[in-house]
Amino acid sequence: MKKKISGFDSPKPIKMTDEQLSQELHKSKGGRTGGKLLSLFGGIVIVSGIILGGNMVLIIAGAVLLGLGQMTHGRVRDKASQQTFDTIAPDILNTVFDHIEMNSTTHLLNAEDTNIPLPSHNYCSGSGYIRGTYHGMTAELCTVKLTDVNEFQREETGLWEKNEREIYTGQWMLCELDQEFPTWLTIWPRDKMDKLFHAQTIRTGNATFDKRFNLSSDNEQEALRILNSSRTERILNLTDRSFGKFSINLNRDGKLYIAVHSGQAFFDIGKGTENPGQLRQRYAREMKWFTDMADVFRISSL
Repeated sequence: MKKKISGFDSPKPIKMTDEQLSQELHKSKGGRTGGKLLSLFGGIVIVSGIILGGNMVLIIAGAVLLGLGQMTHGRVRDKASQQTFDTIAPDILNTVFDHIEMNSTTHLLNAEDTNIPLPSHNYCSGSGYIRGTYHGMTAELCTVKLTDVNEFQREETGLWEKNEREIYTGQWMLCELDQEFPTWLTIWPRDKMDKLFHAQTIRTGNATFDKRFNLSSDNEQEALRILNSSRTERILNLTDRSFGKFSINLNRDGKLYIAVHSGQAFFDIGKGTENPGQLRQRYAREMKWFTDMADVFRISSL
């Protein structure tokens, strides 16, 4: 029986053949390149205006060209992304989830409600929410973005502008395990982010795991019971298949957060160099990685 997916971004999702989608992706690549070139030309015009003593005509003209280039690039990419999603995503999602809902008005996943260490940022946003049930458990996927936004005043024009810098983009999954745990625990990679999370690292006794990950909890004994040797080995096996550094937060109420700092969204077309078959394989691998990680903490999967 075919599963129903509700709430697509586009009003009437159109599923293309792989050949049709391949042609659209090829056309979009040309459109994105044109947008980038227009933006580059606009930037050159702005710099020229500044060099020539603040020539406002050139600066304004360059700003218009820069804006048009960015708008063109974004619009073409968005169209190609939606076409790719409508054609490929339903089949991938249907193999994993039941009762799938797209972009619901309420969201379960909030990155800032977790113990996962994140870099310093001004704004945290989520997009592309996908909700469904996985082995009877409620699950939600989304793309998390962290940005820094600074305002500054240009000396040449006297106008205030905003500079937005993307700090983090990652793929997140929340899975409600429908079971309670005696404590919470957080696993995150050993790197410079250690300084941002002021907690003592717990040693698991698995030398490889301890070398690659930090472990934090308010109850070391219970955390080690949860993160037994079987689970640490399964996490290490998945580490070799991951598509970015990842963190895990398991709460007492059974909410499991899995965050991959991949630099992309779910069902992202990337640089546009992959054909539909390659995209389908990558999307399936990514989705399986998330569900395999969720399975690590399901009691019934042990």
